[in-house]
Amino acid sequence: MLFHSFALMKSIFNSRYFFLFFGIALFFVNIIQGFTTELISDEAYYWTYSNELSWGYFDHPPMVAIWIAISKLFFSSGELSVRFFSSITLPLTFYIVWLLINNPVKKDYKWLFILLVLTTSLFNVYGFITVPDTPLMFFIALFLFGYQKYIKEKTTVSYLVLAVSMACMMYSKYQSVLVIGFVLLSNLKALKDGKIWLTALLTIALFSPHLIWQFENDFPSFKYHLFERKENTVYRFRDTYMHIINIIVIIGFTFPIVYKAFLKNLKNNDLFQKALNFIVIGFIGFFFISTFKTHAQAQWIVPISIPLIIIPFNYLIKNKKDLKLFKTLAIITLVVTTFLRFAMAIDGLLPKQFEMHGNKKWTQALHKKLNNKTPLFYNSYQNTSLYWFYTGERPYQLNSWSSRKNQYDLYDFNKEYNISNPVLIGGNKRSFTNDSLPKKNKGKIYYKNINGSYYKNSQLTLDFADNLYLEKNTKNIISVEILKPQKSTIESLQIAVALRDGKHKKVFPAKLINQNVEFVLPAFDNTFNPNKIQIIGTSNLEVDFIRLSPVKNFTTK
Repeated sequence: MLFHSFALMKSIFNSRYFFLFFGIALFFVNIIQGFTTELISDEAYYWTYSNELSWGYFDHPPMVAIWIAISKLFFSSGELSVRFFSSITLPLTFYIVWLLINNPVKKDYKWLFILLVLTTSLFNVYGFITVPDTPLMFFIALFLFGYQKYIKEKTTVSYLVLAVSMACMMYSKYQSVLVIGFVLLSNLKALKDGKIWLTALLTIALFSPHLIWQFENDFPSFKYHLFERKENTVYRFRDTYMHIINIIVIIGFTFPIVYKAFLKNLKNNDLFQKALNFIVIGFIGFFFISTFKTHAQAQWIVPISIPLIIIPFNYLIKNKKDLKLFKTLAIITLVVTTFLRFAMAIDGLLPKQFEMHGNKKWTQALHKKLNNKTPLFYNSYQNTSLYWFYTGERPYQLNSWSSRKNQYDLYDFNKEYNISNPVLIGGNKRSFTNDSLPKKNKGKIYYKNINGSYYKNSQLTLDFADNLYLEKNTKNIISVEILKPQKSTIESLQIAVALRDGKHKKVFPAKLINQNVEFVLPAFDNTFNPNKIQIIGTSNLEVDFIRLSPVKNFTTK
């Protein structure tokens, strides 16, 4: 019996259809996982993208929305309406990675390749979780396939594959520019190839609809990622430490062998191997530097997973001693990740809940509690999106003046609305004392009924001069220009001015009289030295202020 089992396994590995069998098996595993595991909040957010297909979105380019829209062709609702296509593309991505391996004996080590791909922990998540990294990894593999062909042959097909894959990478996630840049740095002689410049022009042309969308919407993504993301005012060692931990976690328990193989490969002068080395060094180094200003998330470095499959594969074939240790570590990784897959699908298997646990329960409980009143979510695109997905009812979302913007600021339905019976959802126990519902085992979601109606128009815009001169302990008058033709609506709002000094923010009441904003600037102690000012407003003082103007600079006497 055991002999026949080994014989069957050997025949499967030797079969020309091995990767077809493997791909189908992996597809079904991820389909089951995707069906039994609730969405994480970011997936629900990207699902809202697919309801409003566009050439761009506030946080990301549109490829993740296309991935989900394709899934919705097969499933109209449920988690698979978000994840189905990802379960197809992960096996395809792995197969492209297999094609990238140039080793004469690789067919004898298919089992090693399977161990490598299945134990590269974070990479496998993208078979049942749909986020921008899911299409990104597919197109990085395709880009490297095109680059390898370019090195060998420089045919028209290789240039076209490069152009299409680079455009699709950028349509997936902006950090794909790093992949392209690091590969180019590994082979600067490519700049002497005129056809590479034509390839770059074709890539830009293919990507131009997104650039036009950015221009038409005042470059929201570029402004957010380059200027508006929260940065640390002081260096935090924890950010650097966690980046090092993430470098280990995305690989799994096999990391000692994987990174040893990578270090050995640094002496390899093969152009393709140099490109792989540059991607790994580049991503680790780039985001290491970024930790001096902000937190670097684990998924930001996941592109190194592809080089760290190819490089160890070639290394382990030649190093039997390390291969033996790798197999032991790989089995440990597989056992742990298999258990974690069950834990993600089954809430309660572990004492600690994961991000995907309990979302359906709290959204449906909240929906029942609202009793046909209109939900207005406060400063949380995550909660808004989960509620929309699991109840099927589209809520409204409010971003206060001090919160970061998101895609809901761009959705037409959320730019202007008038709610007669709003229930404000979010906040904390101090600000929302009316009622709450359990959100997770140890968490709550707070809500309160608003007296009266609430009107919002995020297109109401005021402007005023920059570099103002303001006086303390006296009334200041700022002449403003109403950029949108809704003067009567703006004059009906409760107006305030928000001052900030980088770390601190304070709000002071103001009045709008004859296109002048009047307010008293008090004297401040040494702990608050503001130099930024913004006009904010609300139609109901039970609801937080929203932005009415850009942030401007000022000085005081």
